[in-house]
Amino acid sequence: MKKGILLFLMVQAVVFTACAQQKKVVNRETTQWRYEIQAAVGQGQAGTALVRIYTYSKKAQLAESQAGKNAVHGVLFKGYPGRYEGNIRIVGRDAMIADVEAERKDSAYFVQFFKDGGAFQRYVSYINNGTPDEVLRVGKEYKIGVTVVVMVDQLRKRLEDDGILKPMDELLNAKKPTIMVVPSDQWCTQKKYVQTYDNQGKTMYLPDYEKALATDKDLSLAIAKINELFAERGFPVKVLEASLKSLQSQSAEDMLLQSKSGAEVAESPIDQLKKTAKADIWVEVGWSENSLKGGSQTSLSFTLQGLDAYTDKQVAGASGTGMAVDASTAQLPLQLESAIVGYFEPFCKQLISHFDNIQRNGREIIVRIKAWDDFEDGLEAEYDGDELSEIIEDWMAANTVNGKFNTTDATENMMLFEQVRIPLQNAKGRDLDARTWLRDLQKMLSQKYGIESKLMTQGLGQAQLVIGGK
Repeated sequence: MKKGILLFLMVQAVVFTACAQQKKVVNRETTQWRYEIQAAVGQGQAGTALVRIYTYSKKAQLAESQAGKNAVHGVLFKGYPGRYEGNIRIVGRDAMIADVEAERKDSAYFVQFFKDGGAFQRYVSYINNGTPDEVLRVGKEYKIGVTVVVMVDQLRKRLEDDGILKPMDELLNAKKPTIMVVPSDQWCTQKKYVQTYDNQGKTMYLPDYEKALATDKDLSLAIAKINELFAERGFPVKVLEASLKSLQSQSAEDMLLQSKSGAEVAESPIDQLKKTAKADIWVEVGWSENSLKGGSQTSLSFTLQGLDAYTDKQVAGASGTGMAVDASTAQLPLQLESAIVGYFEPFCKQLISHFDNIQRNGREIIVRIKAWDDFEDGLEAEYDGDELSEIIEDWMAANTVNGKFNTTDATENMMLFEQVRIPLQNAKGRDLDARTWLRDLQKMLSQKYGIESKLMTQGLGQAQLVIGGK
């Protein structure tokens, strides 16, 4: 009997030691934050983010337990870009904490926050109970895909209460972003207000705002009411209809840029409208009517989504349903205001918080540098002992906010810079976008090195400089 008990205890000790060792391995991998995060396909509830996490680990059966930690960490410190899944646009999200030093400065807090059983787990839930639906072998380790819901509003409130983030109430008197209200992609698709766009041989379907305004009498009323709510709270507002008319008045030559070879820059009608309106935030609104009590009553469900006009990332969101009213007397503007009213202040605070962030840390853009085929030595050409690529990177470091940018890719003929943080205004107090900011690099290369280049843009937040001629 004693031998049996001793053997059982020895087996239990071995199992415990193995589990503890495995947990150490997993925790070590987690502290290195080796994962990829992207927007997941689907629609999360208001106040949440639906994300796809790919965790790297040597043990496939253990990596899934880290998906929640990685998802919260990614929402806090990384953010993720938007993308298209077929013809469906999936919006990205800015990092909740823009200060790259925050994790280091508050390391004691975040070590506790992300420990096993730590506070992070209160702000995540898992699709399919966290069961991985994709397991890939990558070299000697695994890449495991899990879809996770992060409660972003609750998470932000926790960090505010703990003194990690500035409370939104302190931002109400801050400078406010310029807003333009447009119908949501989903609303336009349901109503069949769409237009086709040839994106380098690939057909895309985009909202047709002009058709929607001309056809749907309720749309102008809805936009006017939301514009009024923003204006009452001190937000500068750009009017969609006026911006469309301004865009129509521009000549075709101004709307389409040609490269030396005759190829057009891939700039959609929406990109062109963004350049014309020059709003900081696009607020997409959608709604649907709900018939109640055999049609005698109706209620209105709405969605509001705030998107950074430069990155197309989501920076604010709200959705809800208003009270039921008599269907015979229902008026859309009043129903919409009634439905939105309880959600509008928190939504505005999210917009202000984002704008406060970009004022302190710079506005995010994407920059591409290319060289014409006939430009000798490409970006490896030397000037005063330095390669052209080094000269460009040095200029980027000197002219971004706190030197913040990522060199995502670089070859002898191409450089891609992402998460480039630029000031909101130049030294003369003029507003900057990707084009006006990159024009200074174009001037420097011409004046100092005699290098000519062609500057091309896509919307407000992407610019491309092609070296070696115009």
